[in-house]
Amino acid sequence: MDAKIGYKKVKSSQEAFASVKAAITPEYIEKFKVKAKINYDEKKKLITASGMGFNLDINFSDKEVALNLKLSLILRPIKGKVLETLEREIKKHV
Repeated sequence: MDAKIGYKKVKSSQEAFASVKAAITPEYIEKFKVKAKINYDEKKKLITASGMGFNLDINFSDKEVALNLKLSLILRPIKGKVLETLEREIKKHV
């Protein structure tokens, strides 16, 4: 995992999933000037986003959210910046 964020505003993984699901939308991903396909798996408590040159997995456990970001070779230099932005957005909701 590239980053883990503990829950502070929510009490369960279901609350966290619902809150982040409302925030991480195709419109939000477009802020990075990429198109993404986003899947929300409520049973597994997993949000996946994929697009040209990247894959993002957001896993919800009992106490934290785990982010895993895979970027193509060309995009790897900006991985830190992208993760920082995603962490900041998710922390607002969990």
